[in-house]
Amino acid sequence: MRSYEPADAEVVLAINAECVPEVGEMDEEKLAYFADNASFFVVVEDDDDSPLGFLIGLDNTTVGYPSPNFAFFAGRHAEFAYVDRIAMTAAAQGKGLGPALYNAFEAWAYGHGKRILAAEVNTVPDNPHSHHFHQKFGFTEVDRARPYGPDEEIAYYEKWL
Repeated sequence: MRSYEPADAEVVLAINAECVPEVGEMDEEKLAYFADNASFFVVVEDDDDSPLGFLIGLDNTTVGYPSPNFAFFAGRHAEFAYVDRIAMTAAAQGKGLGPALYNAFEAWAYGHGKRILAAEVNTVPDNPHSHHFHQKFGFTEVDRARPYGPDEEIAYYEKWL
């Protein structure tokens, strides 16, 4: 696990695209925003140093991010750490990398005085694997919303650290 580097851009975009709709779409502009503004942006690699996945985390100090999901948590908490997205290649799924990334982000959040870890998961279209993952990891669903219209719904999750 290491910090994101600009040389990772092409593969990070490809991994993200592979994981839509479980994660939101990301283009070069959004990736550049995250590279400049994310509080926590790490990649996990295979033995050949090729990225297999990544986690992008923001916190309450992040400015200029127009996500209604991020705004939901900002409206609830003065201090929080927010998982914007986690994505893995199909080959990397089920190998414990997701929990490793979440553990690393949780440790970072706690070390920076954040006592709320926040995330959202699609309910329409449903992402049952992610719901199970978050519940197993100690998250509790706190609300649901349709910030992008009637064809999409998300569940908001929080974990107290």
